Amino acid sequence: MSDARETPGTGDEGYSLVDLIVATGIMVVIMVIVTGAITEVYRDVNRTDGISIARDQLGNSFRQLDKQLRYATWVTTTDPKVGNAYYLEFATNTNCQQLAFKNGVLTRAVWTLPGTTPGTPQTIATNLTLTGSTPPFTVYVPGNKPYAGASPGLSGVGPSYELEHSQVRLRFSGTVGTTNLPLDVLFTAQNTNRNTPAANDCSKGRPTS
Repeated sequence: MSDARETPGTGDEGYSLVDLIVATGIMVVIMVIVTGAITEVYRDVNRTDGISIARDQLGNSFRQLDKQLRYATWVTTTDPKVGNAYYLEFATNTNCQQLAFKNGVLTRAVWTLPGTTPGTPQTIATNLTLTGSTPPFTVYVPGNKPYAGASPGLSGVGPSYELEHSQVRLRFSGTVGTTNLPLDVLFTAQNTNRNTPAANDCSKGRPTS
């Protein structure tokens, strides 16, 4: 009697359709997870780059104002808004200057007395918006107490702290691409003091309507 033995498999049977469907489904799930993770990484990188670019552009734009406002001898204290535009005038030892904010653009114009007409405005920054309902220009005059707190532990100064020089605070939100970056900059006019007159001929450069 012959010895019947089972022929071992050759390994050429391949995969069934069910095996392929299951493997494909698993691969799709893995690819979705990996793609989502990569997309989120790129989104975070782009967001970080956007913030960095926005900060650099706005910083460079406003840095030039520091040289102008630092040596101002007078800063206006009148209402900064005329129509739908905001204005800020200040004087230096050599000229009058005016900051104007309208339709998302901040400009600076210069003229000399006895003239009253500002020169051609130079763009400082674009794509700006107001920070909520806060005006873009806030002026603190000598004697004001904008930082005085009830105790030194709250604001770093005591309740009697008063400014000795005029200060100009600029507050905007700048947009670069999809990135929105709040901007809050404070300038000190070192050539002003408690004896600086409230009125100055440089204020005549502002439009009345």
